[in-house]
Amino acid sequence: MNGDRIRAERHARELVGDMHWQGMPVPTLYSHMAAEFRDLVASGDYAAWVATGGNGTHSRAHRALRHLPRGFT
Repeated sequence: MNGDRIRAERHARELVGDMHWQGMPVPTLYSHMAAEFRDLVASGDYAAWVATGGNGTHSRAHRALRHLPRGFT
């Protein structure tokens, strides 16, 4: 698993939380990615990745997603 995938799953988890909080329906893709991130955290693999400095560079897609306004779907 690469850093971009981990960042995308972490971002999906944040989006799912925001969408639930706002009472919006959550797309299945986001739900699956958020679940994959929760599994990654539960296994300890995420902590290991963070401990290594989260190696890897941000992709263009990640930089674009990071700057989307809150509530954007």
